[in-house]
Amino acid sequence: MSKELKQKTKRVSKKLQEFINSIATIGNSNIPDDDGKVYYSKVDGAYLTRVGMEEDLNFLLKRGITEQIQDGYGEPKTCCIGFNPIEQKWFGWSHRAIFGFGIGSECKQGNCGFEPSNKDEFIEREMSFWGDCEYAVNGVADYTEKENGILITYTYNDKVPNEKLRGTLYEHFSKYPEKWGKGEWTAKTIEDAKQMAIDFARSVS
Repeated sequence: MSKELKQKTKRVSKKLQEFINSIATIGNSNIPDDDGKVYYSKVDGAYLTRVGMEEDLNFLLKRGITEQIQDGYGEPKTCCIGFNPIEQKWFGWSHRAIFGFGIGSECKQGNCGFEPSNKDEFIEREMSFWGDCEYAVNGVADYTEKENGILITYTYNDKVPNEKLRGTLYEHFSKYPEKWGKGEWTAKTIEDAKQMAIDFARSVS
């Protein structure tokens, strides 16, 4: 173990280490040519953090996310959801964001984790993200419906810093999902809240 990792390990509080021991086991890293030790979730074996980087998990303890810490949606298996039993909320997270969901939580158009239920909602979502651009002529983009998605286009205006792009065409293709989501919906059960946490974690990953 490096000197840096040893120093990090010494700073781990007893409370944090006991928490980590309650939710994880230590095993060999499954990364090729890596002989380090890693914490894996007791729930499903998903990656949690490396031994020596325990402080990175303080965010879970501070938010009361003490149960069911696991992967949410598949490969690579990395912990991204967990349950706060006091607040009765499922949390989803990535390195960029974290949010909790409980009974009564709502998912609306524009929220992270929103999954369109039809083409109209899909187009609205994609155009709200890609269509409003300060570097487009008139400030907005157009779209053309294709068989399996929409092609978003606009012509670069004179504000774009790269002078070579001015007057040229920008294109972005957004493919329809393999299956439609729930659109706008409200969590009526804890399992619904878990699904919202999964959708959120996927969207911010």
